[in-house]
Amino acid sequence: MYDAYFVTPEWLNNHLSDDDLIVLDASSPPPTAPYDCRLRWLEEHIPSAQFFNQDEIADTNIPLPHMLPDAETFSHAVGAMGISNNTQVIIYAQNNLFSAPRAWWTFTTMGHKHVKILAGGIDAWKAAGFKTESGEVASPVAQTFIAKRHDANALNQAQVLDIINAGEVQIIDARAAARFLAQAPEPRPGLRMGHLPGSKNMPWDLLVENGQFKSPKQLNAIFAEQGIDIHAPSVTTCGSGMTAAVVLMALTLLGNTNVRIYDGSWAEWGQDNGLPIEV
Repeated sequence: MYDAYFVTPEWLNNHLSDDDLIVLDASSPPPTAPYDCRLRWLEEHIPSAQFFNQDEIADTNIPLPHMLPDAETFSHAVGAMGISNNTQVIIYAQNNLFSAPRAWWTFTTMGHKHVKILAGGIDAWKAAGFKTESGEVASPVAQTFIAKRHDANALNQAQVLDIINAGEVQIIDARAAARFLAQAPEPRPGLRMGHLPGSKNMPWDLLVENGQFKSPKQLNAIFAEQGIDIHAPSVTTCGSGMTAAVVLMALTLLGNTNVRIYDGSWAEWGQDNGLPIEV
């Protein structure tokens, strides 16, 4: 089941020199422990892997982190990275699958059909005995990428408010339980504490282990424990739309094809804006 979405370090090592393959380090730091992911990429990366900055390849006109870019911005950025619509893209992260699913979701939302994640990330690559490199990477020959942005994949604030008022779509929050329950302050300053009315909590890190998703049997059990219907139409949210993609991908692996992300997530909803919250 997972083969359609992931590759092993052994597979990537065997295909690393393929002309139609590009590797991207899509690491982003958690707000609770920020660090310079690009600097870490410079210090160590899989050979030829480029750094995919999710805060720069984004809609930077909105004062929110890593918002989904428009089709032109995305097409220009990935085309310059040597990616065409036929290129096999392999994404990895430095931090336990925290940010790789968001990059995967961005590519698929832009209509790219050939994108997978390296299971276990760079740690699994190194554990398998494969070499890493440091320093800048030579830019490949630019390609033409034509994005076909699936706007329905990313919900805005007004759409989520309508969903809350209708009460017919499951809303799943990927933040830690303490933040969901307003027992711990938000790491981003100025945000209220609590969660979207009627939402259910699914802390993202319960779904993963050593940079990989747990087995389908384990995922089923974890979602059931949280009172989540894995088959129901769902909207995922989190602090900024990053780990919402982890929950979305877990549901996708279990066969749910009707899952969307609230792109602004709590970074937008939690502002002092009069929107309803629960604690």
